[in-house]
Amino acid sequence: MLFFLRAGSAGMVLSCALGLLACVGCGPSGPRMYPARGKVVFSDGKPVKLGTVELLSDEHGTTATGKILEDGSFVLGTLTDSDGAAAGSHRAIVAQVAVFDGTLQHQRDHGDMVDPVYASYRSSPLKVTIRRAASNDIELRVEKAPREKSGTR
Repeated sequence: MLFFLRAGSAGMVLSCALGLLACVGCGPSGPRMYPARGKVVFSDGKPVKLGTVELLSDEHGTTATGKILEDGSFVLGTLTDSDGAAAGSHRAIVAQVAVFDGTLQHQRDHGDMVDPVYASYRSSPLKVTIRRAASNDIELRVEKAPREKSGTR
């Protein structure tokens, strides 16, 4: 079968072909997700009140994320907000962004900050295993950020 293309339509065909190639690995052929939720707490048992949990799959390279709520709880999602994470071992981080410039009056207590060591895959010691199960309950224990000494600028 022979196809004849005009110069203008060659670009459109190329764009469609690239679009199809980009979808390889999308959809049902990717790893299956398993429901996962948990809680982030400090070593003293108090909940972390602010931030995001992220898991990076060692096997698939997928990331699952979840927003930390005020009670320290989170629900993980990879393709949607709550579909869970791929089965297997994961490295985990807890990232926080809080701006305290002294001029805003906050309506809620953001709590203590997490030690920055937990915000990078290079330094975080946190590891999680997601099982092929109906649910995975995770507890991440972290340390508080070191307090800055006042007047040492």
